Amino acid sequence: PTSGTLLFDGEDVSTLKPEIYRQQVSYCAQTPMLFGDTVYDNLIFPWQIRNQQPDPAIFREKQRISLIRNLQFMPKVLLLDEITSALDESNKHNVNEMIHRYVREQNIAVLWVTHDKDEINHADKVITLQPHAGEMQEARYELA
Repeated sequence: PTSGTLLFDGEDVSTLKPEIYRQQVSYCAQTPMLFGDTVYDNLIFPWQIRNQQPDPAIFREKQRISLIRNLQFMPKVLLLDEITSALDESNKHNVNEMIHRYVREQNIAVLWVTHDKDEINHADKVITLQPHAGEMQEARYELA
């Protein structure tokens, strides 16, 4: 943007200390990034599974571990970028339920980037971005 101010909790984000911002805003990417070799390294998980390695071939496990790790920080804002796009329907449903339950319980804001109609239909507000138009349109509508 060439003008304007982005506020977070009444504060200009350009003046916030990065560590304060990171404590309150959590980001889950389409392709999850895990740290270290074990689940334990990522979340200090229950004793019985702490030394298991996340199977690199099983994307859904990485996605859930990444999401849980981000939720542990109890963010005020959760940024989700196509986090269910590579999941099968069953796992997509499980992840969506986990997110919706957490949002209800913690009363947090979510900015969810998705192309999935089911996920869009759960939103309180929908904003569509038009390719190359440089504009946003706010909409709440039924999707076919």
